[in-house]
Amino acid sequence: MKPLFYGIKYLLRHHLFKNQVPLICGLTLTNRCNLRCRHCTLVRRGNKDLCFEEITAVIDSYYREGGRCLYLQGGEPFLWREGKYGFEDVVRYAHRAGFFTVIIYTNGTIPIETSADTVFISVDGLQTTHDSLRGSSFNQIVENIQNSGHPSLFINYTINSDNRHELEEFCKFAESLQPIRGTFFYFHTPYYGLDDLYVELPERESILRELLAYKKKYRILNSRAGLRSALRNDWRRPLDICSVYEKGEIYKCCRYPGSRKLCENCGYLSYAEIDQTLRLKPSAILNALKYF
Repeated sequence: MKPLFYGIKYLLRHHLFKNQVPLICGLTLTNRCNLRCRHCTLVRRGNKDLCFEEITAVIDSYYREGGRCLYLQGGEPFLWREGKYGFEDVVRYAHRAGFFTVIIYTNGTIPIETSADTVFISVDGLQTTHDSLRGSSFNQIVENIQNSGHPSLFINYTINSDNRHELEEFCKFAESLQPIRGTFFYFHTPYYGLDDLYVELPERESILRELLAYKKKYRILNSRAGLRSALRNDWRRPLDICSVYEKGEIYKCCRYPGSRKLCENCGYLSYAEIDQTLRLKPSAILNALKYF
């Protein structure tokens, strides 16, 4: 009940006092990754890992500021280690600090064994398509999903020009993965400029209508409110209640701030969900309760 009461209090402060206290905080443990995906050049940002002392200091600071949901990312966050400390030490520390939810974003190639509350696993299509985008990893990811006993596993599927035509087939496939509770869809965001994976805005509208129809049959995590907001392209960007820490810098919303054009082309639909939750849309609130 404590998270529910905090959420109600947060929404009241947000609407009555226009309070922009951070709620969702990201922590980039490392930019190292064991994959070289076509859409990502994150490793060029440098391979420096955060030290455990810095990690705990940031977690404590986020909590004091009001953050109660922490997500851990990379690179590949399961690769993080410093001396005697491993990834699970970070998760345990965040829980002890008081965070209600600790979320991991992983590529799924490392066994999914964690005490984090929710795990999002990146899978960008059926085997041939996924492997062409992310390297030969599909079979290993599926094996790790099936072998994991974690109770809250979700797939992140980033829609791009290569995989946009197999959305329904992928939804059918995801239904066969019993540990998976749902699939969350994003669009490829052109962080490094428009490229061949980018889906133009008019085509996005067609895809979003497809997803709204597929929600009647498949476990799609995006809410109707979030998808409709994306269809209208009216969700607020940048979103000030979200922040991310990377190598001594705190960024509002995402790690690529300050670009109006990038915001206009953003495909990070989880922020559309957060925006609709703040607007008190019932379907977005109910969906958030599944993984926050």
